[in-house]
Formats: sequence, C-alpha cells, structure tokens
Amino acid sequence: MSTAALDAPPVTSTLEPAARSREARRVPEWGRVLGACLLLLLVYGCLASLNDPRGALGSDTGGKLATLRVMGDHGGLDVDVGYWAERWDPTGEFHPLYYTSRLDGQWVQVTTLPQLLLAYPLYRLGGFEAVLLLPMAGAVLTALAARALARRMDRGRGWMAFWAVALATPVAIYALDFWEHSLGLGLMAWGAVLLLDVARGTGGWKAAGAGGLLFGLAATMRTEALVPLAVAAAIACIAVLARDRRLAGAVACGGAIAVGAGAALVAEHVLERAVLGVDLRAARATHTAAAAAGGVGERAKEALTTTIGLNGFAPSTSWLIGGLAVVLVGAGAFVLARRPTRATLGVALLVFAAAIYAARLSGGLGFVPGVFTACPLAAAGLFLAWSLPQGRLAALLACLTLPIVWVAQYSGNASPQWGGRYVLLSGVLLAVVAVVALRPAPAALVAVMALSLAVTACGVAWLSERSHTVADGMEALVARHDQAVVSLEGHVLREGGAFYSPARHWLTVTDLAKLPRAVRIVETAGDTEMALLAPAGQRVPARLGPYTAGGRRPLEIRPGERLQVVTYRAPGHDSGSP
Repeated sequence: MSTAALDAPPVTSTLEPAARSREARRVPEWGRVLGACLLLLLVYGCLASLNDPRGALGSDTGGKLATLRVMGDHGGLDVDVGYWAERWDPTGEFHPLYYTSRLDGQWVQVTTLPQLLLAYPLYRLGGFEAVLLLPMAGAVLTALAARALARRMDRGRGWMAFWAVALATPVAIYALDFWEHSLGLGLMAWGAVLLLDVARGTGGWKAAGAGGLLFGLAATMRTEALVPLAVAAAIACIAVLARDRRLAGAVACGGAIAVGAGAALVAEHVLERAVLGVDLRAARATHTAAAAAGGVGERAKEALTTTIGLNGFAPSTSWLIGGLAVVLVGAGAFVLARRPTRATLGVALLVFAAAIYAARLSGGLGFVPGVFTACPLAAAGLFLAWSLPQGRLAALLACLTLPIVWVAQYSGNASPQWGGRYVLLSGVLLAVVAVVALRPAPAALVAVMALSLAVTACGVAWLSERSHTVADGMEALVARHDQAVVSLEGHVLREGGAFYSPARHWLTVTDLAKLPRAVRIVETAGDTEMALLAPAGQRVPARLGPYTAGGRRPLEIRPGERLQVVTYRAPGHDSGSP
C-alpha cells in the first residue's frame, strides 16, 4: 500500500458530520413521550372547556363536588358535609345528599378518599376547573399503559394504541369528569402490563410486586380492581408454574403480588382511620360482596346492560340491537383482517353496524352503557384476539374478568352510565388488541376507529349538554331563595352537589310515605314556605301539614327529565311567588 493511500482520510469521514447532525436533531424517546402527554392534556383541556364544571356525568361526582366545596369552606381536610336537620333527623334519613353516611360523628359523602385528598390543593388553587387535572392525568396514564402493552405485541403499534385508547374509548369521557374511574383505570392498566410481563416470562418478582401494588392502589379508588387483580395474578402464577415446573416459583410470584396489593390496601386503611375514624372502603366492599348472591334476574339484566347495552331503543329490544351491533363490528373487522378475499362481506357488515349506531344517535344524545357498544374497537378486539398469539393473554385477562364483575358489581342504575364503568379495563385491553390485530387491514382499522371516535364524540357532547343542564337547573333553583326545598327525586340535590351548603334547608325524601315526617322537620325549623321538587306530572297533595300548595314552575336539572317545583306556604305567609 502506498504512502498516499495511508495518508488519505477515511472515506466515511465526509458522512460523519451529517450523521451527527441527524442524531442531534432526533428527539429522544422521553421527549416524544412527554410531548405526546402534554398534547393529550391540551386536547382534554379543550374538550373540558365545553363543559360546565359544576355539572357532571352522574350524582356520584356531584357528591364529590359537594365535599370539596365544604372542605374549601372548612379550610382543611375535613370531609364532614354537615346536616342542618341533624337534631331532628339524627340518622340522616332525609339528608339532602343521597347516600350520605353517619361515620364517627361525621356526615360523610366520600366514596374515594385518596382522590379527594389529591384534589383539595387543586381546588384551593383553581376551583372545580382545576380538579379536572386529576382525571385527565389518569386518562394519560391509561393511554401510556396502552402504548406499552401494544409495543409488547408489535413495536410499531405503540403510538396508534396511545391515541386510540385516549380519544376513541370511554377513557375520553372519564377524563373530563371528576370521578375516580380514569385514575383507577390507569393504575389497573399498568398493573396489567406488569403482570402480563410476568406471565410471558419477561418480568420477575419485582414486576409481580409492582403489579400487585398498582392494582392495590387502584382498589383504593375502584373496588372492582380486586377482580382483575385476582385474574391477572392467577394467569401469572399458572404461567410461571407451567414454564418453570416448580411450585416454589409460582408461590413466590403470588406472594409478591399479594404483598404489593396488601401494602396499598393497608396504607388506605391507615389513611381512612386517620381522616375518617373508620375504614370506609372495606365497609363498602363488604356490603357489595354480601349483596352479590341476591337478585339473579336483576344482575343478569345489568350484566347485559354493561356489556352490550345501547340506550335509545325500546327496553325489550335494546340488548338485542346492541348485541347485533357488536357482532357486526367484530365479524366485519375479522373478515377484513383475516379473510381479505371476502372484503365485500366485511365492508357490508361494518356498514350495517354503522347504520345501527346512526339510528341510535339520530334519536338524540344519551348514555351508551355497554362496554362493547360504547367502544367498537373493543368489540373488534374480542373477535380478533384469538387469532393473534401475542394478544391472547391480554384478551384472556379481559374476558375472564367480565363474568366475575357481573356477579359482584354494585347493583342499581346500570343504564345511566357510560361504557360499563366497572369493566373499563376489559374494554381498554381489547381495544389495544384490535389496534395490533388490524395492522394487516388498515382500511378496517380506519373504519372501526372512525366508528369508535363517533360514539366517543357523542359521549363528549352528551357530557357537555348534561353538565350545562345540571348547572343551569341548580342555579335556577338556588336563585328562587326558597326557605326550604324538599326533593322527591333521590339524586337531584346530590347531582347539584357543587351548589350544596350545609346551611341550606334542603331535604331528600325517597319514600313518598315519609314525606309528612320531612314536612314536620321543615315546620319545626320555623320555615313558613317550602318548595317541593317532584317529577313532572306527578300528583302532589294540596296540603302538607300546615302548608298549602300555591304556584308551580317547571324545572329541568337533567336533560330531558323535567321536574315541577310546587311552592307551599303556611297560613298568613306572603303570597308572592319566588
């Protein structure tokens, strides 16, 4: 070799600056993740601006808003919502906020203590608008878990799963409401990711313990998290036993999961004892479990509602129509993804499914209570999972969870809920499976995604309409300045919890036969006039104790549900109507 050749620069040297420049411009992985999370929060913030923060998706949220308002008045972590008529009604039978409990000398409306304690500083900083950062954060956490799960099945599907779960599933609805569902779901989703890693052999005892801890933390907010925890733990332990053929390994795995979950539940117990003086969450779980064996017929109906319910049709046919829509979506996606030679059939099935949704939505906004009807992506995942080897464990966890939740879920009012709120994790897992399984058929993915986006968009619009109706109706009620208000509809005053004050003479009567007793409380308190809230069209007495019925006005506090406000006055009271 010549000296000139030795002295010549390497041929690659002219390319190195360009390569280094490209490397310098490349955004690191953590930067892309952070940017996506901030963008998603911005999207949620824009959607939340369409709502009135004083109205919500249901009366459970209203109870939380009432508690936050009273905590703000107290200036500390005191969750006692008080009761103006306590001396005449010591058991709280007529407490205005339905489902308020008397615990250790306090009137407690709390269903989830950790969320309220996290929300209180936000409320002090920015009111009801600021506390929505918590459910939004839970939704972002869920989307990140969906991305992580999808990358374990197919590295190229991570971001698609992130955005699909964030914007085209019920997660988007619960991100905009001060309920604990999105926070609990985010913790459950990450717990599922870790325990499925253990089942696949890519995670050890640390992953098992962390997965148990996350599920345990979720259970402090959503008691139903104990169901997928048990199912995921069983899957992980059985997989370890089958792989290692040693009982000790499976026992160690189960022990790590139990320790992690137990640590979270014990911490919750200590927190509740310190703040409330009682173990609230355990009492609620025990009550639900005790009622699980009763009302088989009612539970079967609610299982259908939370799975394939599609409100808007006649009750006798709604489940059949919802089930048909789910089958059409799932079968259409399966045909397009696995039988490309029969694409015409697949397209026809999806078109028929879209027609059912169009017929439903043409009748107006409202709840879509089924997990598969509210999330067509999950319906597609249910049909496609078994032909996708890397998605079968996630689908198994999703499907085995369902029947247990059907048996154990709180019974009552399944229809006015969105997307089967007790089985949200199953929907998310199957939606991720669908995103991965539909990769060979991008047109099918676009079609199913569009359908899911349309349903979710209607849910966002429904929440906006509902929140404004609740807030406007309660504002009108408060502006009447009635001395006392007695509601014959159990959840109305709790629905408007953002307007609650312990000083307002409000009562809720859920049994018409007990109305005279409530009226006696109003009389004893010295009120000379009161307003009676009753369903529109319901006949009300001309006289209640010393009070005589006067004028009546219509009032709408929930969309499409009109009430009548009947004014009653004692003899000699000024007749001017409020």
